[in-house]
Amino acid sequence: MQIADTSFLIIYVSVVTLFSIITLIYVYVKHRGISRSATEKLLSHLRISREGLAIFNARRRIVFSNALFRQYCDIISSEHLVDLRHILLQPEFRTISRFVDNDTADRTEENVHSTKIEKDGRVFLLNCARFDDGGFEISINDVTQIEEQSRLKQQLTQNVAHEFKTPVCSIQGGLETIIRNYPHNMSEEQLMHFLKRCHSQSNRLCNLVDDMSQLHAMSNSVQRMKKEIVDLSQLVNSVQHEVADRLAAQNMSVCNNLPQHLYLEGDPSLLYSIFRNLFDNAIAYAGEGTAVGLSCFRSDEQFYYFSFADNGCGVSDEHLNRIFERFYRVDKGRSRKLGGTGLGLAIVKNAVTLHNGAISARRSQECGLEFVFTLHR
Repeated sequence: MQIADTSFLIIYVSVVTLFSIITLIYVYVKHRGISRSATEKLLSHLRISREGLAIFNARRRIVFSNALFRQYCDIISSEHLVDLRHILLQPEFRTISRFVDNDTADRTEENVHSTKIEKDGRVFLLNCARFDDGGFEISINDVTQIEEQSRLKQQLTQNVAHEFKTPVCSIQGGLETIIRNYPHNMSEEQLMHFLKRCHSQSNRLCNLVDDMSQLHAMSNSVQRMKKEIVDLSQLVNSVQHEVADRLAAQNMSVCNNLPQHLYLEGDPSLLYSIFRNLFDNAIAYAGEGTAVGLSCFRSDEQFYYFSFADNGCGVSDEHLNRIFERFYRVDKGRSRKLGGTGLGLAIVKNAVTLHNGAISARRSQECGLEFVFTLHR
């Protein structure tokens, strides 16, 4: 009886043990299945990531790299890489290699190093992170656009400060002269001269603020553009009527060949700014006795195609690609004398872009300046 009980106990323990082992195996396999699935998803994500990524083991062997990493390496490297394992031997990756070997003094954190590489007009940010087991990863990001935006922002800040400084200093100098000399050492005629100069510079400041405000508003106009059906012929006629006195003062003529009742869907104020600034630019720089021509020379299912040209002095080729930049002036002295802000053509380009169009400048057939642009119907 005791033997039977002992046999039963052994069988019972064996069954329980076997069941436990089977359960552990099931849980392990299930857990491994989930891990495998998660790993596959992670690798799939890294393969289509917008940054180049490679993982190296402690022997500097690549255990994983996505296509973008290989593509960026080919751009950055000064030599053709037959084998990607040699990437750390390239001069451009020297600081990364030293960091991996723990022979660097310029790393920002204990196990992270960053460096920036410029190549063929593009800027790449390289980050290297070391692992505890001696392995490491390298990520490469193309930050060309970010760097360009930062440069333009800094340039804009400098330009704004410069543009504001000139009229402010002029107003301040004029007022100080009046305070020091009036009424004992200054005639009424001299007083009026300085007051007019201050008034002119204050107008320039107001125009500058208005133009900058308009450009700033355009940056958010995509979401809040007030679209409606606009009769472009009527709008241009209104602009031409507004500048008629200035055209007459310059003895300038206008040949408006736009067809009547030219309708398109857009923001009336932005469309107005396009043609008003083009007229203002022609009046300021085309020259006395010149002519301005405006036409819609083609149309299709999507766009109207426009030409706004003058037969004035024109612009040399080196300036044509830059005249739409903010604060860019072909003749700085003349522009400031005429009270221009340097923002008019930038406003034109932004307004055209917001209407899904494009604009370019070129020499006109009469050797003047021609703007060719499209507006979405």
